[in-house]
Amino acid sequence: MTPDQLRGAARNLAYGLGIPVYIRDGRIYQNGPGLAFLPPSGDPAVAEVPLAHEPDIANGSLTIAKAVGLLLITTQTLWLSWQMLT
Repeated sequence: MTPDQLRGAARNLAYGLGIPVYIRDGRIYQNGPGLAFLPPSGDPAVAEVPLAHEPDIANGSLTIAKAVGLLLITTQTLWLSWQMLT
Protein backbone atom coordinates (compact mmCIF):
# COMPACT_ATOMS: atom_id res chain seq x y z
CA MET A 1 0.00 0.00 0.00
CA THR A 2 1.10 3.50 -0.68
CA PRO A 3 1.18 5.96 2.23
CA ASP A 4 -1.94 7.69 0.86
CA GLN A 5 -3.82 4.38 0.64
CA LEU A 6 -2.70 3.50 4.16
CA ARG A 7 -3.98 6.81 5.53
CA GLY A 8 -7.31 6.32 3.74
CA ALA A 9 -7.65 2.78 5.10
CA ALA A 10 -6.86 3.96 8.63
CA ARG A 11 -9.40 6.77 8.37
CA ASN A 12 -12.06 4.32 7.10
CA LEU A 13 -11.30 1.93 9.97
CA ALA A 14 -11.52 4.70 12.55
CA TYR A 15 -14.84 5.92 11.16
CA GLY A 16 -16.29 2.46 10.55
CA LEU A 17 -15.27 0.86 13.84
CA GLY A 18 -15.56 3.97 15.96
CA ILE A 19 -12.15 3.43 17.58
CA PRO A 20 -8.85 5.26 17.24
CA VAL A 21 -6.28 3.59 15.02
CA TYR A 22 -2.60 4.38 14.56
CA ILE A 23 -0.12 4.07 11.71
CA ARG A 24 3.51 3.20 12.33
CA ASP A 25 6.08 1.23 10.37
CA GLY A 26 3.73 1.05 7.38
CA ARG A 27 1.04 -0.84 9.33
CA ILE A 28 -2.22 -0.03 11.08
CA TYR A 29 -2.46 -0.69 14.84
CA GLN A 30 -5.16 -0.37 17.49
CA ASN A 31 -2.73 0.93 20.11
CA GLY A 32 -0.40 3.94 19.85
CA PRO A 33 2.12 5.44 19.44
CA GLY A 34 1.95 6.48 15.83
CA LEU A 35 0.05 8.74 13.50
CA ALA A 36 -3.45 8.77 15.06
CA PHE A 37 -6.76 8.61 13.22
CA LEU A 38 -9.67 9.25 15.56
CA PRO A 39 -13.34 8.44 15.01
CA PRO A 40 -15.76 11.31 14.50
CA SER A 41 -17.47 12.67 17.58
CA GLY A 42 -20.96 11.30 17.95
CA ASP A 43 -22.47 7.90 17.25
CA PRO A 44 -19.92 5.73 15.41
CA ALA A 45 -22.66 3.38 14.25
CA VAL A 46 -24.11 6.01 11.92
CA ALA A 47 -20.89 7.65 10.83
CA GLU A 48 -20.49 7.97 7.09
CA VAL A 49 -17.08 7.44 5.60
CA PRO A 50 -16.29 9.67 2.64
CA LEU A 51 -14.64 7.36 0.12
CA ALA A 52 -12.41 8.79 -2.57
CA HIS A 53 -13.30 6.00 -5.00
CA GLU A 54 -16.20 3.58 -4.86
CA PRO A 55 -15.82 0.75 -7.37
CA ASP A 56 -18.98 -0.15 -9.24
CA ILE A 57 -18.82 -3.92 -9.55
CA ALA A 58 -21.96 -4.29 -11.65
CA ASN A 59 -20.74 -1.91 -14.35
CA GLY A 60 -17.05 -2.84 -14.27
CA SER A 61 -15.04 -2.72 -17.44
CA LEU A 62 -14.68 -5.86 -19.56
CA THR A 63 -11.05 -6.90 -19.57
CA ILE A 64 -9.38 -9.46 -21.84
CA ALA A 65 -9.24 -11.98 -19.01
CA LYS A 66 -12.96 -11.57 -18.28
CA ALA A 67 -13.82 -11.88 -21.96
CA VAL A 68 -11.77 -15.08 -22.36
CA GLY A 69 -13.32 -16.57 -19.21
CA LEU A 70 -16.81 -15.69 -20.40
CA LEU A 71 -16.11 -17.22 -23.80
CA LEU A 72 -14.80 -20.46 -22.27
CA ILE A 73 -17.74 -20.82 -19.89
CA THR A 74 -20.28 -20.01 -22.61
CA THR A 75 -18.90 -22.55 -25.05
CA GLN A 76 -18.86 -25.28 -22.39
CA THR A 77 -22.42 -24.45 -21.37
CA LEU A 78 -23.63 -24.53 -24.97
CA TRP A 79 -21.87 -27.85 -25.59
CA LEU A 80 -23.43 -29.39 -22.45
CA SER A 81 -26.88 -28.10 -23.43
CA TRP A 82 -26.49 -29.54 -26.92
CA GLN A 83 -25.47 -32.92 -25.49
CA MET A 84 -28.46 -33.01 -23.16
CA LEU A 85 -30.94 -32.07 -25.90
CA THR A 86 -29.74 -34.59 -28.47
